[in-house]
Amino acid sequence: MATSLSACCILLSKEMGDFWSSATTGNGAAGGTTIVDTALLAKPADWVPADAYDLITETGHARLDEERQVSSLSSSTLTVLAHGGQIGTGVDYEIHRLFTASEKRRALLHAAKSEFPSIFKHIRDTSLSVGNWLRNGDMEIWGQAGNPDNWTAVTLTAAKNTTGPYYKRGATSCKLSGAAGSLRQGSADVGELILLAGKGVTFTAEVWSDTASCSRLRIYDGTTTTNSDYHAGGSKFEKLTVTATIADSPSEITVRVMRDVGTGIDYVDDARVFGPIRDKLYIGDLGLAQNYPHIIEQSPDGLIQDEPWEILRDWEISGDGFLYLPYGSQNYQLRVRGMGYLDFLVSGASSEDWAATIAIDSPQTEILIAAAIIYLYRQKLQPGTGTAAVSGRYAGALAFWDHELAIRRARCGMTPPPATVNWGVPPKRSWYWYE
Repeated sequence: MATSLSACCILLSKEMGDFWSSATTGNGAAGGTTIVDTALLAKPADWVPADAYDLITETGHARLDEERQVSSLSSSTLTVLAHGGQIGTGVDYEIHRLFTASEKRRALLHAAKSEFPSIFKHIRDTSLSVGNWLRNGDMEIWGQAGNPDNWTAVTLTAAKNTTGPYYKRGATSCKLSGAAGSLRQGSADVGELILLAGKGVTFTAEVWSDTASCSRLRIYDGTTTTNSDYHAGGSKFEKLTVTATIADSPSEITVRVMRDVGTGIDYVDDARVFGPIRDKLYIGDLGLAQNYPHIIEQSPDGLIQDEPWEILRDWEISGDGFLYLPYGSQNYQLRVRGMGYLDFLVSGASSEDWAATIAIDSPQTEILIAAAIIYLYRQKLQPGTGTAAVSGRYAGALAFWDHELAIRRARCGMTPPPATVNWGVPPKRSWYWYE
């Protein structure tokens, strides 16, 4: 279920009576100043207002997504501010007469978030392991280029993998290839790891490798290096483990997935660091609105496929995105459910590209469209934007769409997930270690 930004723009334009698309039937001027289309013969000369704009939509065309003001219409020829080159025959284009395509795009991007919670993204995350000190150990979050969030690739090449069976948890893993090197996370990336100073820690990860004696795990505290055994190869996943005691005053604390041979392919997933029992997990990267979940459930690590999971009722959320838990076991997995703000995405990252998609479809897109139209009309009512007559016309349109949006919210608004009664975290017991 997803709708592209370009499709939303078309829906918005049609709702406003501002949609025209066609394809050129002849070559325009060499300098890109004209668009030729015999379909325009049916339009009167005053069909083009002073603030009309075109948009080139021909896939693969050199002028794709170029937007220029239209100055006049004569017979089958539109005169426009010069494009970057000639607009030849058979080129798809649009005309936007009330608002530009860019203005409509900006309105849709705004409406995607402003209409929360009438429309929202369902969050259902099972990546968190109670007691895990690492962030994004399941390699599910890829907001930065080339590396999973909170991890750094050194020398080798890291890439997002979504192809099975090369992941163990969630829907992604990290592919390692190219030169020998490492994928690492340390106290320079996640400052709280330094709290493991003087403590015994265990680093585990699920690693797939097609080359023996290539992949292994490492714990480094600035002085001492401790390695796991090598992966045996054989093109399969193995759970690698290494345990070490961190120095009392380490210059750094870093865990590394080592790639000691610059041949073959490796995949890593479900990386965990366990040490002293801790009462919190970071959930600020799960996409929850205001970092607040509706339901938190837990299940023993080996039974996560079984239902029902146990609902937790004694947890708290801090303002910095941490979830505080009641004396959790390190053998438990969490399932976090809630609501997130919608956005237009390409490969999971926020994008303004026309190909970007939003995770809703009809009828919820009706809410998005109405809210975007309201945004556009409100822009026209800003002080100094027009005459009293023009402002009155836009004010009337705005009143209509305010009413229409209320109707659409009531008719098509999404139902939020059920929320559990939360009792909060009870007082800590002195025999647990907390940072």
